Amino acid sequence: MVQHTIRIATRRSRLALWQAEHVKHLIENHLSDANCELVPMDTSGDLTLDRPLRNEGGKGLFLKELEKALLDNRADLAVHSMKDVPIRLASGFGVQTIGVRGSAHDVLVSGSTIHQLPKDATIGTSSTRRQALLAHVFKRSHTVEVRGNVETRLRKLDEGQMDALVLAAAGLERLGLEKRVCSILPKDVFVPAPGQGILAVEVLDDHDEIRELLAKMTENEVEQAACAERLVAEIVGADCAGAFGAHCEKVNGGYRLSAIVLSESGDQAIQTSIEHHDAPSAAGIVGQRLLKHGANELLAES
Repeated sequence: MVQHTIRIATRRSRLALWQAEHVKHLIENHLSDANCELVPMDTSGDLTLDRPLRNEGGKGLFLKELEKALLDNRADLAVHSMKDVPIRLASGFGVQTIGVRGSAHDVLVSGSTIHQLPKDATIGTSSTRRQALLAHVFKRSHTVEVRGNVETRLRKLDEGQMDALVLAAAGLERLGLEKRVCSILPKDVFVPAPGQGILAVEVLDDHDEIRELLAKMTENEVEQAACAERLVAEIVGADCAGAFGAHCEKVNGGYRLSAIVLSESGDQAIQTSIEHHDAPSAAGIVGQRLLKHGANELLAES
């Protein structure tokens, strides 16, 4: 590459900085003469803590300032958790996976398992998908909106503002907080968000040198899984703020793909899965099955 100083845009939270540092090490280990610099910044999503994100523009609020840094040439790439990346990016931007996938599971953080919690227990989550799944799978409709970074949410739990939290296992593991996990929620039932556990790098489409470098650090199995999960979401018209989950993994020389669409209340759900040798083909079949059984109508209600 002509340019060996690579500027990485990142949010300021401890988890986001861990992710950016991890990508920094991946790049520097791959390209011995590269020097990566982090460009931390606050995003609208980080600053909007008093109201649900889905009412303010969704998780794209976590990307807006980072994308502006790319456009203004203040950064060469931005690092995200793939589950926070909108299914449809703004024109001129591209996203791809980097490195191996962490755990895709959701987990319960509490002093009790989910079955031991009293019926009037409150469970904190800011995710429409998790709220709907808690109501559908565990008949737990007592959820409360909780915003902030992982440490803030754990502090609110410890202060007694709620009885339990549902969080992504990968985030806790990356912060060394896996001991806080009480129960791992099975991903074939509590279907994760598309891209959960996967790190993503966003770049401008015309930055060919950066794109070529990052492509060398993409694990094909992870990229195939992420693309399949996001393709199902695109087919059914879901976004990362909806009551929708999809998970793809390599099995038996092919891929197993599961997806679920729920009403916001969790009263109704459509779920299907398939094993196929080709991940994009699996996504096409699963997406059409969901549409056939009314996925559009459920998503329109949320």
